[in-house]
Amino acid sequence: MRTNYVNMQSTAYDLDKFLPRQRPVRKPTLTVTRPAQAARARARIQLGLKITACLALVITVLVTMLYSRAVLTELSRQIEVETENLNNEISEGTRLNAELESKVSLRNVEEYATQKLGMATMDKEQVTYVDLSEGDKIELTQSSPKQTIFDRIQLAISNVKEYMGKD
Repeated sequence: MRTNYVNMQSTAYDLDKFLPRQRPVRKPTLTVTRPAQAARARARIQLGLKITACLALVITVLVTMLYSRAVLTELSRQIEVETENLNNEISEGTRLNAELESKVSLRNVEEYATQKLGMATMDKEQVTYVDLSEGDKIELTQSSPKQTIFDRIQLAISNVKEYMGKD
């Protein structure tokens, strides 16, 4: 035995409230309104400000580019002038070195020594050879001063100081 709850008119079990309702579909209406005169004036002012800002930005960029080009041109000219001065100084240095070499040449020195100073070239008899193969030695003569023991101690101390690098 089945009971139909929908047909019962009890308020406790009114399930019609949970059924989806169909609402009438309304078509949207399109209305075109003209903005107020103050809004149009405000929009015109904003557009003018935007255009002015863009023009100011473009002019600033152009002026900056022109200024940087002018600075670059001036610096390039200064570099050319300084490069020319450097090349002149290098050539002057080369000329002075050549002049110095010609004045200090062996032939000029020999000519100056013989003519101005009255010197002559050495003969074979004037050459003295020194033999260093035997090592260093000192020969004292009778007229050499004798060193006392205190002189020798003082010499030894000064040699040690000199060796240690404290003198």
